[in-house]
This record gives sequence, C-alpha cells and structure tokens, in this order.
Amino acid sequence: MTGTLDQIIAITSFGNEYLKKGQLTDFYPQNSTFQYCDFVDFREINKNNIFNSKKEIIVSKNPIEWFDYLKSENCLKLRLYYQTVKEDDYKMAGFVGGGGNWFIETMYTNHSDLWISRWNHDKNLAEKPWQVTYGKVIEKNSIINQQLDINEIREKLKTCLEKISEFANQHATENWGQIFDKAQETLDNKNPESGFYHNDLIILDNYDLQNRQLLMSASKAFVFGGMGSWNDMWFDKKEVEEEYNRLSSELYDLIMKSITCAINKDRTE
Repeated sequence: MTGTLDQIIAITSFGNEYLKKGQLTDFYPQNSTFQYCDFVDFREINKNNIFNSKKEIIVSKNPIEWFDYLKSENCLKLRLYYQTVKEDDYKMAGFVGGGGNWFIETMYTNHSDLWISRWNHDKNLAEKPWQVTYGKVIEKNSIINQQLDINEIREKLKTCLEKISEFANQHATENWGQIFDKAQETLDNKNPESGFYHNDLIILDNYDLQNRQLLMSASKAFVFGGMGSWNDMWFDKKEVEEEYNRLSSELYDLIMKSITCAINKDRTE
C-alpha cells in the first residue's frame, strides 16, 4: 500500500485503542508509518467570512495529542471513509493525493467530523522529508460509520484475485500472478501479517482473524503505483486492454472496500 494509506489505517486503529483505554505506548513517533515524517499535526480550517480566506489552526502537534483532544471532546470512535474521485482512481493510486480520498471520521453522539491528510515533501530534510497535516475539512456531518458485509467482501475479493491472477499468467508475467496468488492465500492464513513490512500497522487484539486476513490480503494485492507497477502496462489487443482495465478497476475498488470493512468492524465496542 501507499505510505499515506498505511498511516491513516494506523492512526484509526491506535486512535480507537486510545479512546477506549486513555493511553498508548510506543505509537508516536515509534510506529513504522511515521518513520519518514518530520512531523504529523492536526489542524482545524476556519474561513474568514469577509475575504473567504482560510486560516489553519493547529489543535494537536502529534497523533497522541490529537487522541487526547478527541477524547476530551467526547469522541466515541474513529472510522475510515473512502470517497471515489474518478472512475479510474487506480491509475493515480501510487501518487500522493491520487487514487481517491481517504478520510478519518471522528464519531460523536449525534454527528461526525471528517479529517483528511496533506503530505508535503521537503527535499532539504533527507531522513524524514515528509511533513504531514491532517485537516478537519467537514464539521458537524451526519454520521457515516460505513459498514460492509465482511463475508461478502472476502468472497468478492477472492474471486477477483483468481480472475486477475489468471489474466496475469496469460498476458503479463508469472511474477504478477504469484503476487495475486499470495494475496488470495492470505485470506486463509492463520498468521496473515507474516512478511508484511508494517507489522505494527494495527492493534491486533482489536480485530477478528477474518478482519486481519482481509486487511492483509488487500494490502498484499495493492499493486498500484508509478513506473513499473501493475497499472504501468498496456496491451496491443483491444480486448485484452479492456479486460486489463476492467479487472484492475474492480480489484482497486475491492481493495478499498476490504480495508474499510476490516478496520471499521473492530472489537472496540
């Protein structure tokens, strides 16, 4: 997956743990999703009604402060919410700001707020070049709390992986087929996090095994990036190109749904 998506998953998972228990150890800046970040802060965006200009106010200087701020405001839960921007979002998924919009939904008793990340790359910061801000872009919204049927999503992802693996073996390379096969096998793996880079991505005890399998399968199937990635290919035959685009779009959509489903169905009730 992309670093931006990894981080928003981690913040959501560990944030729910903090809201439940009121404390966390070894999350920020120790978590691997922050290893290249100079800072990660949280801001409210206010508009000046006279000139219609925006002013950003830092409400928390880091994720732990933000969790504490949310708890003091009686926030109940954090949830992921994905918003499609274009029909072919998968083509831009490897670029910062591309691939659709991911929000953290902060749920309260009668409303929700939506927060979105902005990543700025500072070339002068060699080891930690990313400066990350999460901004509250929608306030007092109706509660979304998107929930999907996990059995249905698992079955659809499995079927899609079978189809795209077959396509890859016929029209691309065996390597791509192996990637999709491993993602499919993860749906039945008793230790689905095995071999995954971010082994501290979520609070494992807060999720059932089928959730973790779905999340890791989706993560391992995420082949969308820039040059040299799955979506950096084309085919001479029109019918092959059309099937490639259809399967790629379907897989990307199911990956987004799988991540949402896996994270939003947790044990923190």
